[in-house]
Amino acid sequence: MSSAHSPVLPLDIRLRTLESQLFGVPPSILDQQQYSKGNGEGSTSNSTTKSATRQIQEAEEVFERLCSESEGIKRLLEGYDQYLPLLNPPSSSTLTGENDGSEQRVSESDLLPENIKLTMVLESYRDIKGAERDLREIDLLRERDVQGSGSLEELLPLKPNLVDSIKQTQSTSHEISSIKRDLNGVLNRYNEFTSTTSDLFIDLHHQLQYLEDRIYKLERKKKKEIEGRY
Repeated sequence: MSSAHSPVLPLDIRLRTLESQLFGVPPSILDQQQYSKGNGEGSTSNSTTKSATRQIQEAEEVFERLCSESEGIKRLLEGYDQYLPLLNPPSSSTLTGENDGSEQRVSESDLLPENIKLTMVLESYRDIKGAERDLREIDLLRERDVQGSGSLEELLPLKPNLVDSIKQTQSTSHEISSIKRDLNGVLNRYNEFTSTTSDLFIDLHHQLQYLEDRIYKLERKKKKEIEGRY
């Protein structure tokens, strides 16, 4: 991050303002101010506290590391101008000075323009769709009255039995596959035997038919010879 265009410094100032509004001024800062006033020397306060440049540099390094680890912080820094209204709430003095009868409650969404709201919705589209899908699945499980769908802790002790059952099922599946292969081999050999036997019967039928024809012709020839003699 470059210090000229980085939003880290104003963000740090606003975060410190929020902390002071919510939790008050830290005692360490008051002690440092009283200590510097009591001594009246700037060198003593500089020796106990870091310079503003060094603090900004360390803050930039921390934010760079956080941006690489967290997508949410990265989006916050990249869209700092969009989220600026949310980081600048009204002070307590402003709230107490308003009339209670005419005071209207302002939500965080009212502080953002419409285009920024649209951008935030588009950025969260995937998360919204995923949450909607999960809710539909949960409703579907409830409609089907699925027992134990919401008690995962009670089902975890049954995991070893499930693993053993899966292994046993896999072993049985391998045995069934082996028997199935053997049965297919037997059926193939039976089909081959049946086809061969059918071919043999057909060939035998043709041979018998040929022999019957030969015998019939020989009987007719013999009958004619006998009739010719007498």
